[in-house]
Amino acid sequence: MGHNRNFPRRAAALAAVMALPLAGASAQRRAPEPVPRVMVATFQSADKDAGVRAADELRNRIARDVDARKLFVIPKGDISKTLEASGYPTTEALQPNDAKALATLLRADEYIDGVVTKTPAGVKVEARMILARDQNLGQPLPPVEAGKVEQAAAAISKSYQAAREQLAGEKTCYTLFREGKNAEAVLMARSALNKYPNGTIAAVCLASAYSALKQQDSVLAVSERIVALDPRNIPALRYLAEIYQGKNDPKAIQVLTRLMAADPSNDKLREDVIASLVRTGQAAMAVPIVEEALTQNPGDPKTLNIAWRVYLAANQLDKAINTGEEMVRADTSYADSAYFVRSAAAALSTNPTRAAQIVSQGIAKFPNNASLGVLQANALSKAGQNAQALAAIDKALAVNPKVENGYAIKLQILIAMNAAPDVVLNTIRTAQAAGVEKKTLAQFALKIGSDAYKAGNASKARPDLQRAVQFLTLADQLDPSADAKFLAGASSFLIGQSAVTEAQDTKSCALARLAKESFSAAQENVPAGLPTYPDAAKQLLTAIPQFTPAVDDQIRRFCK
Repeated sequence: MGHNRNFPRRAAALAAVMALPLAGASAQRRAPEPVPRVMVATFQSADKDAGVRAADELRNRIARDVDARKLFVIPKGDISKTLEASGYPTTEALQPNDAKALATLLRADEYIDGVVTKTPAGVKVEARMILARDQNLGQPLPPVEAGKVEQAAAAISKSYQAAREQLAGEKTCYTLFREGKNAEAVLMARSALNKYPNGTIAAVCLASAYSALKQQDSVLAVSERIVALDPRNIPALRYLAEIYQGKNDPKAIQVLTRLMAADPSNDKLREDVIASLVRTGQAAMAVPIVEEALTQNPGDPKTLNIAWRVYLAANQLDKAINTGEEMVRADTSYADSAYFVRSAAAALSTNPTRAAQIVSQGIAKFPNNASLGVLQANALSKAGQNAQALAAIDKALAVNPKVENGYAIKLQILIAMNAAPDVVLNTIRTAQAAGVEKKTLAQFALKIGSDAYKAGNASKARPDLQRAVQFLTLADQLDPSADAKFLAGASSFLIGQSAVTEAQDTKSCALARLAKESFSAAQENVPAGLPTYPDAAKQLLTAIPQFTPAVDDQIRRFCK
């Protein structure tokens, strides 16, 4: 009884002693590492029963093959109970995100999923080990063909155990990498790969450590090795895409496309791939991608917006216009000024009437948008309504004198209207003052001057030729060119030729002086055409001196 009476006091004393820090080696003891847990999910298969059976057989086989004190195989009952509680069927394969979520709920460290295909001789099973902490960290196991599912499960269990040899080293590598100890992480990853040379999980950690160390050549080599073993390895494909893009290597597009196929549910990735294809001028490669996305997400405004932009970039304009209209019906917030400008510009080249309709809708919503005004003027001009087009472009330029293509469209309209040369010249000078590129304006002036030269050469009418000289000289001033100089010289020669002939009949001093000035201008400018128009330039240069005595004589006789 005495002993019993002292028990509470002794128990309290013992508890106090136990609460004190222990000295010696026992103080260094740590709690044992928890036993790793693995979940085997239902495999994918055209035959639902085959997917369930393959998972069951593999789960049971691993449990028989491995010491439960070293690896705990989560029972099927626990998996089914969790799925039922979450409202999921227990006999269907899970999507990647759902499989990871289930593994997390069951406190699995890793899980195995796969695909079962029936063959004439039995079955083919392709399995993959995935870390629960990151569904992108996976290890493909060698595919197995066997007469029975049980035989395939035995082979997969063996290869799975071999693949697990990398995991302890990878875990340490990952910890070191997170702590910024990248050189040590490299060594640990290599140690893991020594135990399992085909380890893609450990190799990803190795690539990550190399990347942190800025050793891009090593990252490239390791990533290429990973995708050779696992073509859909997302981390390795990301590294390859980044490196190839940095080098402007054409292989970047192929890798990005493979990356998207490996992660089809990743909307942001799909957008990044499409943007890269468009940016590199390969928008046509993005068309099948967006059309598949449209099939999977019918009526989704975000997907429609991506498709609209891709169709525009791929120059599939009818599809772009139709998709754009569907997009703004689905979500009116996409009907911004950029939508109306880009869709109207697309329609302008194929259907000016439809372009005018789109522009009218845009102007009704954005009446002071100068870009829409330019498109409206262009559409009206293409429809032959040049007076209305001129009014529209003048309104747009009043809103924004620097609007893109504003003065270019106005000049086209003025040319189509056969506007007076002074009006066109003043417009070119106003455009120059507004900052329009001189080279662009020079091309207009050269075109007008060249057309005037052709007309004057045929008609021998001095007004046509004088207009030619006026515009060709301006073109050369804006952007010096041999063509402008030579054609100005040739026009001047024809002016001089007609003037000297007429002066002889009319005894006109003014015409004689005009001839003198024109031949001097021809002598100055025609040589510019020797490289491009050698025969014509030589003929003119031979003819000019032949007129000089006659012109000098006329000036002496008529200019008293």
